[in-house]
Amino acid sequence: MRILLVDDQKSLRRSLSLMLQGAGFETEEAESGEEALSHLGKHMVDLVITDLRMDGMSGTDLLREIKRINPNLPVILITAYGSIDSAVDAMRLGAFDYLTKPFREEDIVEKIHASQAVPVGSVGSGAPELFTEAEGIVAETPQMRATLIKAERIARTDISVLITGETGTGKTRVARFIHDNSARRHAPFISINCASLPENLLESELFGHVKGSFTGATESRVGLFEEADGGTLFLDEVDTLSPAMQAKLLSVLQEKIIRRVGSNKGKKVDIRIMSASNQDLGLLMEKGHFRSDLYFRLNGIRLHLPPLRERGQDLQHLLQRFLSIYGHKYGRSGLRLTPRAETFVLGYAYPGNIRQLESFVEQMA
Repeated sequence: MRILLVDDQKSLRRSLSLMLQGAGFETEEAESGEEALSHLGKHMVDLVITDLRMDGMSGTDLLREIKRINPNLPVILITAYGSIDSAVDAMRLGAFDYLTKPFREEDIVEKIHASQAVPVGSVGSGAPELFTEAEGIVAETPQMRATLIKAERIARTDISVLITGETGTGKTRVARFIHDNSARRHAPFISINCASLPENLLESELFGHVKGSFTGATESRVGLFEEADGGTLFLDEVDTLSPAMQAKLLSVLQEKIIRRVGSNKGKKVDIRIMSASNQDLGLLMEKGHFRSDLYFRLNGIRLHLPPLRERGQDLQHLLQRFLSIYGHKYGRSGLRLTPRAETFVLGYAYPGNIRQLESFVEQMA
């Protein structure tokens, strides 16, 4: 894979080039946007990685020119933390993703691989309203806007998606958003929390069973894999699966065939698998607690949802939404917080994230 690196600082460009070459990529370099365009006119590359802020032609201006010349060429932007707003605006113009300095090698390698699997393009001027209202998702902060732009692009594919983030950050809502904007939107979206059932019951719930296959199985039952046929199955807390269940899930992902408990007869299923975890699956894999082959099957592309404490603008919007919802529900129209209470609510860290905020407002109402 050939990558063009664009940065007006030679030392940064060179260090990134060495990092990517060490990871197995072929790199070429340009010290300005103008030089990059000249290079692209003569050579084929698979990806452009450019700094956002450069003397002369900026990364955003370079992106516009690349999208005019070759709309399908993915572009990743590198930015300082304070320029995230500009990076998100660039994503609306068609940039695939952005990286915030400093970044880890595994982060950039993951985004490079993802850039080859997901189509790029301009999201369009209607996107902010769509993302804010869809499935009750609030995305006022640049981090969440960027996440949902990626989610909209992922929806155009059938790739497996792993959604990570702390408990209560809205992983199920984002999975539903992807499904509702995909070609499978008219088929079922079925969600299950893998930690909610013991292993024997979870297997029956997912795969179904035939009559007499175990004590209490008085009739045959369809499992969630079959119910989701043609649609999406969302596996929350996938990290809690036992080794045996991990092996069974891997078999379904590989063969697209399920067998009900107690039956040797296979049935083909056409489903998209999305999964979620509040744990670091990569770390669990390294420790031997999660199968590496299953991890790579599930992690076709990863979306990470930031915690509520890092989403100040979203917190204010969510607070007002929940005050309206529960004020109406409990006959307290116009429910408000005192200035002192609002200061406390907006300053709290919310370890339980959106779910905890909603619960707090409902109890107060």
